[in-house]
Amino acid sequence: MNEFKENSNSLGKNLKNLFFKFFFQSPEPNLKTKIGNYFVLGIAYFAGAFHWAWFLNYGRVEYKYIDWQKFFDYYGVIQKALAEKTIPYFMPYFYKGTNQFLAIPETDLSPTIFLLKFLSVEEFFLAQCLILYSLGYIGCLFLKKKYRWSLFAFLCFFLVFNFNGHIVAHLAFSHWPWISYFLFPFFILWVLTLVEGDRSLAHGVRLAGVLFAMLLLGGLHPFFWCLLFLALLCLYQKNFFKPVLMGVGLSLVFSAYRIVPAMVTFFGYKNNFVFGFPSIPEFLESMISIKELKTVLGPVMDKVGYFGWWEMDHYIGALGFGAILYFGIYRRRIKPEGWDAPDYRVLDAPMVILTILSLNYIYGLITHLPIPLITVERVSSRFFIIPLLFLLTLSIIGMQQMLNRSKWDWNLMLLALSALLFEGFMLLSHSLVWNVGVLQIQMREEVFNAVDPVSEWAKSMEEFYVPVVQISFLISLTAIVVFLGTVVFFKLKRRPGPKTSG
Repeated sequence: MNEFKENSNSLGKNLKNLFFKFFFQSPEPNLKTKIGNYFVLGIAYFAGAFHWAWFLNYGRVEYKYIDWQKFFDYYGVIQKALAEKTIPYFMPYFYKGTNQFLAIPETDLSPTIFLLKFLSVEEFFLAQCLILYSLGYIGCLFLKKKYRWSLFAFLCFFLVFNFNGHIVAHLAFSHWPWISYFLFPFFILWVLTLVEGDRSLAHGVRLAGVLFAMLLLGGLHPFFWCLLFLALLCLYQKNFFKPVLMGVGLSLVFSAYRIVPAMVTFFGYKNNFVFGFPSIPEFLESMISIKELKTVLGPVMDKVGYFGWWEMDHYIGALGFGAILYFGIYRRRIKPEGWDAPDYRVLDAPMVILTILSLNYIYGLITHLPIPLITVERVSSRFFIIPLLFLLTLSIIGMQQMLNRSKWDWNLMLLALSALLFEGFMLLSHSLVWNVGVLQIQMREEVFNAVDPVSEWAKSMEEFYVPVVQISFLISLTAIVVFLGTVVFFKLKRRPGPKTSG
């Protein structure tokens, strides 16, 4: 009888250890573990894809609903041009004060637009979101592989990154260029690799690819946030300057056909600054409170009468907020014994400064300076997503360090899994409130007019517009071809020649 009890206890202990290793510790390089990992990761991917399909009402988005009309019109112009095999230099609408379509930097000119030959605009919204979500998921997997995250750590990152309030609220409000948000894992990976010691020009080239992709998708705002963060990082650590300059410079040359026409058409145009987080209470609420689209703040310092909550929303839930405070700030700063993660303190100053700039009217003072692109962003609360995502990533790295040194019993494991499920449930609750199908019913009576008054400057530059687009496109094309040719040349040069027999 005693022998049976001992065998039972031994089996239970082995089962507990196996479960803990499989779910909570860095994955082992054996076939069974890999198959189990792929199975769980596959379930997570398809669950996330279903979330976005459901969130976008399976592509059934009403035409005149908040800002969706503008992007319906943009994609309609592209769809017509593809059908007629013409270049859409102009459109029959005036947005941003102009009808010069290829000068508007928020339009989507990524290769996926060719799907509009086969899909309706409504179907394309859904397809484009799922494509970018899939790219973002690959970026998350790169982070998992590099930092050897367990399934538990990865799922924590996956949930908060993909379904936090920032991306959910902005897509719900029809800020469609925010689909470039899903490229942030690649940007985060690039920055962390830079901090860890890769200062090569080749590493700078990888940054150019990420930033170029953002601009292709019309993500001028995320592109600008990245530039601002990199500028602050270089001010704090000057030996980062060369790879950053290489990446940013190449991305600007590759994107000349997007940037130059916009600079010519919108020369002298100034985005009037609105506001950031009005106060610290709203700043904290943005991460832990679920509020509806019609929640407004205002008037604020007599600058704006109403300030929509979609610009504040960074919901990550109380558990996500607590985890970031504990792992991303407290434990990372005190460096407990056995903590072998790299020192990322060089990121602290840029994160703190961006957070400060996201508050109140602070960034508004800077927008008066004669600095290129400085007025691109008029709502500075959006800046905070960059520090938040970096803190999230550092938190998961720190959490995995702790898990690798731990031995948990069943109670602790069940508690951790319950916390993960609860976090997922709270993020889903937030998505339920902001679901596009629900909001378009609520907003049906409040049609949003996105058409802007005609800009006299844009009209005066109309005769230069087409030549500028053509010349800048040739610059971009030449730069990309020369770059790819150079890469191929050096790869062939490095390839060892055939061995000669003696």
